[in-house]
Amino acid sequence: MADAINEKLGVSLKMGQLAVDATNEVADITTCGDEINFPKYERVATVGNVTKGTALVPAEVSMTENKATIKQTGGSIRVYDKDAKQIKGATLDNMASQLVDAMVQDLDSSLSATMDAEATKKSPTASATAITFDEVLNAMALFGDSVEADSWSGLAINSRLLPSFLKMDEFTSVEKTYQSANNGIIKNGLVGYILNIPVVLTNNGTYDSTLSECKSYMIKKGALGYVKQQDVTLEIEREGKLLANDIIVSDLYATKVMDADGIVIIRKTVA
Repeated sequence: MADAINEKLGVSLKMGQLAVDATNEVADITTCGDEINFPKYERVATVGNVTKGTALVPAEVSMTENKATIKQTGGSIRVYDKDAKQIKGATLDNMASQLVDAMVQDLDSSLSATMDAEATKKSPTASATAITFDEVLNAMALFGDSVEADSWSGLAINSRLLPSFLKMDEFTSVEKTYQSANNGIIKNGLVGYILNIPVVLTNNGTYDSTLSECKSYMIKKGALGYVKQQDVTLEIEREGKLLANDIIVSDLYATKVMDADGIVIIRKTVA
């Protein structure tokens, strides 16, 4: 069952689809303690005129410290024999599935919170619960000329913004040369593409309930990451005197913005 949970986690992640699984890039992740250092490379490459007989001066690789705290999450559900037997054991599978959904939401929400804390680019919208094509363009403009079609990880939006996209001619009209086929048909959270940016629907961490406004995240490839110190573990603990089984799951992971300039937060209220 634990293997099935980890497989489902990979499929169910929405914000996680737009992040890099950097576990293999952090050699000590499976043995280190409460903090890990995410890979983050400084831009050091330069070129210039070459003078005959003069050696080129090599730039040195520079890595900025980019620490993140390991987060442990877990949950448990008690299933009584009486309830389980009434529907022939399906209760255990159903409860395990609910725990998976909760852990997916936790990781996705952690990625959103990490971007809120560490991303440097923000672009305003006029409405708290709607977005226009021009506002998408304004956010895109913050990347300057670094807007190549294959450089995007995606645009994460709250479900409250879905009507805005479905009403955009630029998103739905087949007459637009940059509109993609099947936009609006949602599969595994993918709504479609806008200017070749994958639009992913997720309510995990994309709504500020205090200000009642949506938060969207335009993310470049490699800008957001997470590492797993362990796969999700699952155990079933027998409580014999209670005639029940406890389903227990736990996870250890860290999330981090790997390129603060590679993310734009789009919302009405920007600091």
